[in-house]
Amino acid sequence: MVIDTIKSDLYELIQKHDWSYMMSDSHSVWEAGMKVDKEIQAKIHALCAIHREDADELYIFTKYIAGPDYTDSDKNGNGLKYRTIIGWFKPYIGE
Repeated sequence: MVIDTIKSDLYELIQKHDWSYMMSDSHSVWEAGMKVDKEIQAKIHALCAIHREDADELYIFTKYIAGPDYTDSDKNGNGLKYRTIIGWFKPYIGE
């Protein structure tokens, strides 16, 4: 099923994602991170376009598979990883 393939690809991308790519001094690392970030966003968009009502569940699961976030937190207690994930899902969830 197409949805399962997209979800599987999404989960794999998230688990392998370099969460600190934007802080790298290497342009190639930054470029590679941006490419993966855009791929993740495209898959989230595709899944939410198919089943927007599942966006909250997908958002929670995405945070789960991304793992713990040990970076500096903002005023809401969200580190870099979770701020990134929130940004990916902002159009689809009410956080």
